[in-house]
Amino acid sequence: MKRALVAAALCLVACQGKDDAANGSAEKTKRDAAKPDTAMVAEDAAREPEGSAALGPGSAAKPDEPAEPIPDPGKTIDDLGGVPAWQAVVDRAQYLARRGQSGVVFGTLGAPIEVADPTTDGGLVATPYTWLVDDTEGNGALAIRVMLGKRDVKEGQRVALAGAWVLDETLHYYWKVDQVTPLPPAPPTDLKEPPSLPGHTIVDGGFPPGGHMIKFAKDGEAVIFTVVGKPPAVDGDGWQVASELGDPVFALLNLPGERPSFGAQDFRTPDERWHLKRGQQYWVRIGKIRRGKDPTKPANINARTAPVHIK
Repeated sequence: MKRALVAAALCLVACQGKDDAANGSAEKTKRDAAKPDTAMVAEDAAREPEGSAALGPGSAAKPDEPAEPIPDPGKTIDDLGGVPAWQAVVDRAQYLARRGQSGVVFGTLGAPIEVADPTTDGGLVATPYTWLVDDTEGNGALAIRVMLGKRDVKEGQRVALAGAWVLDETLHYYWKVDQVTPLPPAPPTDLKEPPSLPGHTIVDGGFPPGGHMIKFAKDGEAVIFTVVGKPPAVDGDGWQVASELGDPVFALLNLPGERPSFGAQDFRTPDERWHLKRGQQYWVRIGKIRRGKDPTKPANINARTAPVHIK
């Protein structure tokens, strides 16, 4: 009887052990199934769009919005048929109001123009005109008179002005404005010198820093010269210049804005020309020195800045 009871107890223990082992194996299988596969996680991470974690669940990355186009001042000027302010002086015969002609000029607005008051000693009186400075050449020296009327524009603003040339009672031309079109600012200049005063003003000064006598000068340098001949008969013929009076002519120098008018119809007034004196010394910054095949003939040089009279 005792042996039968012991055998039954051993059989019960053995069965429970098998059941526990089976249950443990099944539980382990469930836990393993619940764990994410490492390779799958890495693959999913690679597929995840960049920045999606920052956007949060359910968010989608927005496509890049197109940048606002930058206005092209050149295209605007071309569409208007505009010309630089000083070119309208050179070609004045094409823009005369008395002939029913008109056009569009562009530049940067300067200061209101004041002139000497004849009723006072050294006083100034306002005029109805404002300077429009050519910002394509001359470093500020080339400018035209414009009559803006009551239009709301400010000094320093770049504009295109529709209108035409009118001769006033003092025999000065001014551009009578019919319409104003704002423009983006002019591109920066590569010149080292500060802008010149508008209106063909020649100031007194000393020798330029790093300047050379014109016979030793190179392209783009500040050059010192002396006028050794007569003024040019026609704009564009060039001033006869040398390093010193008595030297042979080294170059024919064209100052800013000096070029012939179309069809030789030149309507420039005396205040729209440069006035240099023979035997006097000046300096300018030049562009490229151009020489012909004959080395004995003068070079041709264009000045990029207004002449400064050396005292």
